[in-house]
Amino acid sequence: MKWENSFLASVPGLSQWLPATAVVAVLVFMLREFLEWRRRRAADARKLRAIQKVLARECELNHWRIDQLLKALTDMREVGVQEDATRVSFIESASGGFVVTITSRDGRSSRGGMLLRIQKDVLSKHLVEIAALSEKLSPLCESALDALAEAEHVFNSLVYGPDAHFPSTRENYFDGLIDYGIEELNESALAVKRLYFSCTGHELIRGRLR
Repeated sequence: MKWENSFLASVPGLSQWLPATAVVAVLVFMLREFLEWRRRRAADARKLRAIQKVLARECELNHWRIDQLLKALTDMREVGVQEDATRVSFIESASGGFVVTITSRDGRSSRGGMLLRIQKDVLSKHLVEIAALSEKLSPLCESALDALAEAEHVFNSLVYGPDAHFPSTRENYFDGLIDYGIEELNESALAVKRLYFSCTGHELIRGRLR
């Protein structure tokens, strides 16, 4: 074995204090460890790519949900829900989520849509794995998870409205929620887009319903 002879020649006197069989055993061990390291590295790379695909889909789902929340809050501001809370209603759907209906100021027309819950479970599930696999992706995942928690808070605050002990009117409640919600949701959307770009290399333009 030429590589073995070259190694022995590069370490003068090695054969004098180590038997040849021991030297071979050490070299075989080193080779085995190198191959195992390369195998693990390839496996980790495949696992990271798979997780990135899952996260990208999660970003697309949440992008659509955040966009619908933003649209609902913007519509509520336009029709003056903060002046008359009866112009907005939420009905929980049997299939999940809430149907929102927003009535115009003159009461002659209405607009609405479906609001679905923010999804964080997949991101939370893979957070530890991502921290071990990618130093670059890990902080983006943490930021996205925090942002989605804020978006979830806006969702819950909107569809469930003020509790029975809210100290003022529903109009005041929605007045504060609209400004707060739009600001928080825009930040949430940016965090989701940053994570998506890191996972795919592409800009997140359109979300997905399911």
